[in-house]
Amino acid sequence: MLLVVRLSLFLRREWLTLILAVACGLLAMDFVAGPLGLRDLMVLRGRRAQIETMHKELLKSNAALKLKLARLRTDDHYLERLIREQLGYVRPGELVYRFATENSSGDR
Repeated sequence: MLLVVRLSLFLRREWLTLILAVACGLLAMDFVAGPLGLRDLMVLRGRRAQIETMHKELLKSNAALKLKLARLRTDDHYLERLIREQLGYVRPGELVYRFATENSSGDR
């Protein structure tokens, strides 16, 4: 009975403190595990790092493509080499030697 009386007196004096402590605890839990909490912040930071890495790779690729485009516009020897390699063009009077590979051995 003495315990109940002491608890009752404690609750009368400290009820506001207990309510504030519970509210702070709930807010802390929401901060850590809530939909916009600390966990999501860590996930977003990881995603941001991935996007920044991809951005750097795309910038490098873009620079290489710009260089290739500039060479295509200005360097006739480069353009001729690409045409010969990709399209198989031959100048008049040139002979083309085609060697059999392992893949084309059945086409003889």
